Amino acid sequence: MKKILITSVGSLVGQNILDSLEGRRDQLHIIGTNSIASAANNFRCDSTHLVAPATDQSEFISDLLNLIKDEAPDLIIPGRDDDIEILASIKEKYFPSSNAFLCGSSHFAAVMDDKVKSYDFCLKHQLNFAHTIETGLPNSYDNALDLLTQYDFPLIAKPKSGNGSRGIWVITNHSQLSNSAALKQYAIQPLIAQKAPTLDTSFGIPFVWEVPETSLYAAQALISQSGDTLSSICFVSTMVMGKCEKMTKVEDPDLTNLIECFAAKAAASGWRGPLNVQFKKDTQYHAIEMNGRFSGGTSARLILGFDEVQTLLNHWLGEPIIPDSPRLNTSDTIIKSLVDFPLNPQDVAQLNDSGTWSAPTLSSPASNLIPSS
Repeated sequence: MKKILITSVGSLVGQNILDSLEGRRDQLHIIGTNSIASAANNFRCDSTHLVAPATDQSEFISDLLNLIKDEAPDLIIPGRDDDIEILASIKEKYFPSSNAFLCGSSHFAAVMDDKVKSYDFCLKHQLNFAHTIETGLPNSYDNALDLLTQYDFPLIAKPKSGNGSRGIWVITNHSQLSNSAALKQYAIQPLIAQKAPTLDTSFGIPFVWEVPETSLYAAQALISQSGDTLSSICFVSTMVMGKCEKMTKVEDPDLTNLIECFAAKAAASGWRGPLNVQFKKDTQYHAIEMNGRFSGGTSARLILGFDEVQTLLNHWLGEPIIPDSPRLNTSDTIIKSLVDFPLNPQDVAQLNDSGTWSAPTLSSPASNLIPSS
């Protein structure tokens, strides 16, 4: 029996890891951490611990350190972007000889977490990354005007650190550009291969509205403990409200070669484990952001024939503890759908009051998963 610890297990990433392991976790004891007691994924683990939110970094680190020392997990998997750099730093500072962390250097974790640093890294290593400028600086507006001269409207303003399409603005005129350039902790990029969105206000302001995203290309590479690329996959996604709802496998030598180059440079900078790179395409592929974790499309890629959870867990644990999945390679196109998960108020109260919860010995917490109709 191997212990794996998934941080922020209540996240979409946590759900995808658990979905990928469903039906083949007999040799695992899955420990989750989360800052919210009522998250459904808490009760799909074998045990769960309530921890401070990652925004309270000192308390979050203290909680993780205590848990790692108490539980001695064989593998620790980050469940959110916020966790990646923290886990990398914990490994370097407290457990430098440990192989139990599914991550690499804190330096490269910081590069992935900041779109401006990502652009600078790619520029240095001759990797094609969308031209990115930092906002909130004395010369940011002048730099934004230079970007506008090269690409024209629309441009896009994003938080330097962030995911899930949260806090993003599409810039369509000079007034918006001036305001966006003054924002703190933001980055501005060209909006590649998309026209300026239009908002129909004939009957008022739509209660729910978003910019359609039907062609977000991406690639996932798996970097071994020694820095080799174990495998990779390329795909294109349809995104709805920042979440993947449709995924299709892409067989394109140009994109495959590009992710291999990204993985090699990331490995040379100390990265290990998953590497996800998102791209937009006009006449060529332009990376727009990177992250170093499993993602909201991990379980979908299993069905596409790419079992990243099995590959990395078996590699890190040093034995074939995760068997093949019957869902492996059963389709070239995936539609993501919601599931229902009944919460037991007593379980939530126990976790909230005591800070810990454990599954009943004779039942599997994952068996409560019910597909929605």
